[in-house]
Amino acid sequence: MIKFLKNKGFRKLIINLVIFIGVLFTIYLAIKLLLTRITLLNDFTSFPSQISIESAHFQVILADAILFGIVAFIIYSYKKITYIKNFPFKKYQYFFYIMSVILLVAVYIFNYIVNKNISFFLQMPQLWAILKILLIISFAIALGIGIFGLEFLRYFIKDYKKELLEFIGITLAFFFLMLLVQNLWTYFSSIISNILYYVFSIFFHNVSYQPYVTSFTMTEGGGPMLGINGFKAIIGKPCSGIDSFLLFTSLYALIFIMDYKRIKKGLAIALFFIGAVGMFFVNVLRILLLFIVGAYIDAKFAVGMFHTNAGWILFILYFFIFWWIASGHIYKAKSTKK
Repeated sequence: MIKFLKNKGFRKLIINLVIFIGVLFTIYLAIKLLLTRITLLNDFTSFPSQISIESAHFQVILADAILFGIVAFIIYSYKKITYIKNFPFKKYQYFFYIMSVILLVAVYIFNYIVNKNISFFLQMPQLWAILKILLIISFAIALGIGIFGLEFLRYFIKDYKKELLEFIGITLAFFFLMLLVQNLWTYFSSIISNILYYVFSIFFHNVSYQPYVTSFTMTEGGGPMLGINGFKAIIGKPCSGIDSFLLFTSLYALIFIMDYKRIKKGLAIALFFIGAVGMFFVNVLRILLLFIVGAYIDAKFAVGMFHTNAGWILFILYFFIFWWIASGHIYKAKSTKK
């Protein structure tokens, strides 16, 4: 990896990706942790649920599918992108930085207008929901052009056309696969809630557990409810770990198919089961930390910011650490001809 970072184009690509993701994450963090706590700004930072065309869990599935597609793209195109071309920064990119700021501000002004005229916008809710999505996409595109530049994006789309089409296909296939297997979440949630109830009972005094609770405010439909020290939460679909398990399985299968001739099949299959069990317990750790944060730090932060982001952060860390260890064992030794 270090030798590839010597390539200026690859190094700049990594830096720009970090900046792009960092800016999006910082904006999200500022809005969720700071602006939403200011009552005067509620009309700017909230968007009526009656107008939204996608549920919170739909957004999670879509984000997981995009994450899977990106990781699959990196694995599939790793050697090619490490020798990617470098393009210098151009002055016009400042214009797109400014445009991204204007579009971001427009998103929250639009929120305010909708909240103040809700009866009018409810007449055609899907139209305004699509407009909100288009504003967000436009902001992301403007920011991307500002950071990467048009020259780089043209080159990337032209030279990586095949890989990008495969990325789109893999992402969509994984998205629909996730929708098909969602009913398995109830088994995962029950196992996790029982494990955590046992752990909490050892270390905490005020522990509560209900096997299944119906939720009328969550599209997930409820699930087992756990509580410690007054903080209670339903272990529903987003907490079940089914998405992470499917991500792990799909990525592992993708690598297995790509490197089928180079790996030790029996060992690779055995390591998959070890890795899948490890992935399950990583999710148990995530939910355990969520309850500790909710009970002792901040309940709103726990079910909001922490719940939304801890999953994908832990998944990325776990998968790459696991693969770094596993790849050292499952690949066949290269034969040397004398």
